[in-house]
Amino acid sequence: MPFAISGGTQIHYVVEGRGEPILLVPGLGGGTRQLAKISAELASTNLVITVDPRGAGQSDKPDMRYDGALLAADMAAVLDHAGVKQADFVGISFGGMIGQEMALRFPARLRSLLLASSYAKSDVWTDRMWQVRETLIRKLGLAEHFKLAVMFLFSPRAFRTEAGTVAMIEAAVGANPPDPVGYMRQLEFCRDHDASQRLSGVTLPTLVVQGADDILASPIQGRELAKAIPGAQYREVADAAHLFMLSRPAEFARMIRDFHSEFGRRKAPQKAV
Repeated sequence: MPFAISGGTQIHYVVEGRGEPILLVPGLGGGTRQLAKISAELASTNLVITVDPRGAGQSDKPDMRYDGALLAADMAAVLDHAGVKQADFVGISFGGMIGQEMALRFPARLRSLLLASSYAKSDVWTDRMWQVRETLIRKLGLAEHFKLAVMFLFSPRAFRTEAGTVAMIEAAVGANPPDPVGYMRQLEFCRDHDASQRLSGVTLPTLVVQGADDILASPIQGRELAKAIPGAQYREVADAAHLFMLSRPAEFARMIRDFHSEFGRRKAPQKAV
């Protein structure tokens, strides 16, 4: 059970598989357990490092402001502790925001960037959503708040077609609820995140993936994120909500591998004829 130390804070991570390293980072309140099916798919071909970001899982949950510099440094500390010089980054939602910060602050530690269900900054829709969720947490507590939050994570379609995944997430939260302090500190980071004016400095091969049915980080925000990063690709997944990858781990893993193969071919030197 490895732990990296970042500024005195323990950051838990799990390592699986062999091959080119992938650093896999979950969304708000999520951790290694939530992404187990995705990491298992990827571990058949890659070394996968899945992280509990500070504030979640088995990592420490300090009551302090979580900013981009801090969260990016946490990821660099994990790579150092794992003995990995450079990895392909895959971040989901909050994890994608951390990926943006890491690409700007530690570009030499990454080979590529895949940002799923994320955004460059909050907009008027997500501002309202964060305000309502914060109010619910303060007045009713995390458990009651999550009854609404899960409706942003899954679409009306997903509640019908992916009911098993919805039930699994709700059961996991009920059995092992997030730490209130850590969750709120992560939420505040998501609310305040704004890399929009800095992303022109990202030089890594980048793929932005957004679910067509995502109402938390909308396709509008996904296209804005891709447009802000020079040369970034954008892919919109049909019939997919915010956490579509939890129900479709094999499809998501294939998407990741295809992207890595594509930019690997583009970077490969041409042989003389």
